[in-house]
Amino acid sequence: MLQQQRNKEKEYSNVESKEEPLDIGERARDIIDKYGDSLLRLSYSYMHNLMDAEDVIQETLIRYLNYCPKFENDIHEKAWLIRVTINLCKNKLKYNKRRQSDELDEGLFSSEDADLLFVWEAVKKLEPAYSEVIHLFYHEGYSTVDIANLTHRKDTTVRSLLHRARMKLKSILVEEYDFDD
Repeated sequence: MLQQQRNKEKEYSNVESKEEPLDIGERARDIIDKYGDSLLRLSYSYMHNLMDAEDVIQETLIRYLNYCPKFENDIHEKAWLIRVTINLCKNKLKYNKRRQSDELDEGLFSSEDADLLFVWEAVKKLEPAYSEVIHLFYHEGYSTVDIANLTHRKDTTVRSLLHRARMKLKSILVEEYDFDD
C-alpha cells in the first residue's frame, strides 16, 4: 500500500503543470473556512462524539487534498465533501460497531442554537438514516431531490424517511418533554 502511494507521488511529480499549484495550507484553510462548520455538524450528527467527528473531517480534508478533484462550481464541491463525509462516518460507525466501543457524548451547538438544543438531542436518538435526512433537510437546507442525489436514494425514499423521522421525533419529544399534539 505504501509503495503504491509512493509510485503515485512519483507519477504526479513527473507531470509538468502549466498552472502554479495552490499552497496546500491555503487550500485546506479555504475548505475549512467555507464548509468546516457544516461538515462538522453533519459528521457529529452521525458520530455523536466531537473527537470522532473531527477525525472524520480531518480524513475528508486529507482525501480532498490527496485527490485534488476539479469541480464545476462551489455547489458541486460541497456535495462532494458531504458525500465523502457521510461515507467516512458510515465506515467509522461500522468499525466502531465491530469493536463495540463506547462513545462519549459532547455538545456541539452554538449559542444561537441553544434554544433548539433539545430538538437536536432528540434527533441524535434517531437511527442514522433518519438523523441524516433531518440534518440535511433542516440544517443544511437541501431539498429532498438534492438529498436523494447526495445519499444515492430515490426522492420518494427520502420523503418517506423524512416523514418517518418526523413521526419518531414527535414521539420522542412528546415522551421526554411532555409536548402536546
